[in-house]
Amino acid sequence: MSRTGEIHLSAITPEPPPGAAQEDVPPTHEVAPAVIRVMWDYGVRVGLWDDEGQLPEDPAWLRDVLGLSDELVADLERWGAHMSAIDAAPDERRVISACDGLNTRGRELAVRLQTELGEQYRVAYVPW
Repeated sequence: MSRTGEIHLSAITPEPPPGAAQEDVPPTHEVAPAVIRVMWDYGVRVGLWDDEGQLPEDPAWLRDVLGLSDELVADLERWGAHMSAIDAAPDERRVISACDGLNTRGRELAVRLQTELGEQYRVAYVPW
């Protein structure tokens, strides 16, 4: 729990304090705080971010912690790969329509993500 009382999730497993019982250990995966952004960045496979940085890209974590479907996880990975391919293309191949198409897909993925997450988090899309 943070200083403000919000619960934050991370992929880091905390070490229990000396003498603490296992049930006293805080949750091992948290997302901080309530907004998840769909946003591509260089070298990113699954572009999901919270206020503290990129969320884990591990499909098992995305399924187990966020409750995402295998289909959505695969589509997020595919979108990230396509964004990386456009970024790696020579400038003359990096056409505006390709970028616009991937931004449209990113917005669609954000809507799907919001549907799967329900009201637990607010989802925002950050265009490239």
